[in-house]
Amino acid sequence: MIDQYTEPEDFLMDDTFKQYCEGSNQKCILFWEAWLAKNPEKRKTAAKAKRLHQILSGNLKPVHEQLTFLKNEISKETVIRKGNFKWYSIAASFFIIMLAGLFYFYYQNPAKPIIYTETYIAQKGEKKRIILADGTLVHLNSDSKIELGEGFNKKSRNIRLTGEAFFDVARNANRPFRVLTRWFKITVLGTSFNVKSYAAEKKSEATLVKGVIQLEDNEVKGNSLIIKRGQKIIYTPAAKVHESNHDLPAAAVQALPKLEVVNLSIFDNKVVESAWVDNDMIFSNNTFLEIKPLIERWFNTEIVFNDKEVEKYSYTARFKNEDLNTVLLKLQQVKHFDFKKKGGRIIIYK
Repeated sequence: MIDQYTEPEDFLMDDTFKQYCEGSNQKCILFWEAWLAKNPEKRKTAAKAKRLHQILSGNLKPVHEQLTFLKNEISKETVIRKGNFKWYSIAASFFIIMLAGLFYFYYQNPAKPIIYTETYIAQKGEKKRIILADGTLVHLNSDSKIELGEGFNKKSRNIRLTGEAFFDVARNANRPFRVLTRWFKITVLGTSFNVKSYAAEKKSEATLVKGVIQLEDNEVKGNSLIIKRGQKIIYTPAAKVHESNHDLPAAAVQALPKLEVVNLSIFDNKVVESAWVDNDMIFSNNTFLEIKPLIERWFNTEIVFNDKEVEKYSYTARFKNEDLNTVLLKLQQVKHFDFKKKGGRIIIYK
């Protein structure tokens, strides 16, 4: 299996390789050092993967780990032998100064909040195409907003997203591209991916078309995943998990996974998750209730169901550049329902 690794993302999907990069598991370190010694032709790709891992993860250890390391070093040096008393005392003093400095830096200089200085908005019923200063192309879906962090492309590349957007990121190994949503943060170098994170919806998604992305949970520190091309992460916040499992005991709810990796949905040779970029509206075995918010955003309307049975109707279909009336009439042909327009609303009934 490992012998078939040909791309950096193949290595990054391997948990043992990640532990090797982090230096957190001695067995993994020994294994990969031995394997790379036997497979010199893979060293260049593995080195690139290791560099990617360092950039995506920030290559930083938690402060408490750094403090523990310094304390251990001090303990080692205080095992004093007679002839080296002065040298060890100086070394211990040096580490104490470092320790004090680290405490001061950490507690007096907490991470500054990102200030967002530029905003792009796509209202309901419209989509926007934006080229950022770094050359990144952003497709902004209906009812969505992106905000650019201060000093974008000069100091960093931070973006805050509300709604849905497709990013074709310009590569810059010195400035990772980060997309922050309410629930998670995505870090990339140069890649194409789709992020969907609407406040009113129970789940958020990150879909990878090419390259490598890392998703980090905003709620649980250390809860992160790296995915490869052709996959997506479905993220369900703890509160939403609890809402959808209200009949389960609390212990069972807490044990439910919040990050799920699945393969992309393909319909008529199109990736469903990003089809909207080409103005394709695709439903793949979705209920009427599930596609309701998509239709509402796409056509800037509001749908009201007057029949619970109609909400459960399931549809698989593709529409390209169709108007609202045509979409409803074609859905009506698959499973019967009636509808009427009242103001800005569409009333669905049987």
